[in-house]
Amino acid sequence: MSAADTLRRGACPSLPEPMRTGDGLLARLQPLEPLTLDQLEGLARLAGALGNGIIEVTARGKLQLRGLTSVTAQGLPEAVNRLGIAVPQGFPVEVSALAGLDPTERFDPRPLAEAMAQRAARLVAHLAPKASVVVDGGGRLRLGGLKADIAVSAGAGGLSIALAGVPCGEVAPERAAAVVVALLETLAARGNAARMADYVAEQGIEALRAGFDLAPPSAPTGTGADPVGLHPLRDGSFALGVGLAFGQIEAATLEGLVHAARRNGARHAEPAAGRTLLLAGLTREAASRLREVAAARGLLIDANDPRRRVYACAGRPACASARIETHALAAELAPLLEGGDLHVSGCAKGCAHPSRAALTIVGLDEGAGLVVEGTPRDVPRAVLPVGAVARAVRARLQKDLA
Repeated sequence: MSAADTLRRGACPSLPEPMRTGDGLLARLQPLEPLTLDQLEGLARLAGALGNGIIEVTARGKLQLRGLTSVTAQGLPEAVNRLGIAVPQGFPVEVSALAGLDPTERFDPRPLAEAMAQRAARLVAHLAPKASVVVDGGGRLRLGGLKADIAVSAGAGGLSIALAGVPCGEVAPERAAAVVVALLETLAARGNAARMADYVAEQGIEALRAGFDLAPPSAPTGTGADPVGLHPLRDGSFALGVGLAFGQIEAATLEGLVHAARRNGARHAEPAAGRTLLLAGLTREAASRLREVAAARGLLIDANDPRRRVYACAGRPACASARIETHALAAELAPLLEGGDLHVSGCAKGCAHPSRAALTIVGLDEGAGLVVEGTPRDVPRAVLPVGAVARAVRARLQKDLA
């Protein structure tokens, strides 16, 4: 196996095709609709009965169940189906967790996303496993921080299209679905390893703008709010976003949170981008009570909590690829952060945070690498014994070295 092969992140895990990790099989699902509290409670019970009791919300707002066995994983799709949870069957297009509910959004992205998903379904087998499209309607919860091959958002005179994070141009809303599908067709024709970043680098953004008949791009319209916190909804109620430290929650903790949400009148729940769980349909008073329950259970209720700026994968022993234990180290270093972000990655793949971070700790065969303003794939500034990492990073953070 080549070095490139060892660093390549393969197809995403799914319900029918879970991924092998160090603590068993991992299955991922992206609910098509907000979850009822009964459905969320049912998932917590499935996590305990079929897996190791750990549920995750990813940086992209997907749900994951860990610790499945080859036997229990076979029954998971049917068990999820019995809960009435629908999942995408074709090409998944991502939208905000508050899509259609946020009174400040520029447009409801759901109809456009559905049209793209249906028209692109035939291309799934020909696209890279991680090929992605997001449609951002604006409002409080933005998707601009997500890595995407194609991103559609509200522009000054139409809908803006960015390719691999590079603004390309604007298109009339009625043409948006056709343009996005045409771009996906172009990727599919290049083979199922093709990604938009390579295509942009090869063709140039100006040529792509002309080739797909796009108007010049407009300036970005803002970054939105952190999903952790209180969010007003169109009907006058509120959604409370609670963060999961390092994206994980134990099944028993989740069940307790669901019970409290039910007592306080929540209507539904939604996993949100940014390792957050939204509980919607609350009064302001009920949200305040539920916030206290969440804090008592170790969940993150403050968008300024330093753990919100720490990215950590499952690490050892949960992941077979990991070379270091990540969560304890991340928790120890989080209180030291005064600015910037920290990424603790068990290996060089960087699954928890593919983008650059102010400081990255990466597990290597020879120890732990320290990367400044980079990714786990970059050359580390220093490689230290694992036992010396916390002390060295503490000193580096305290001296504001970057």
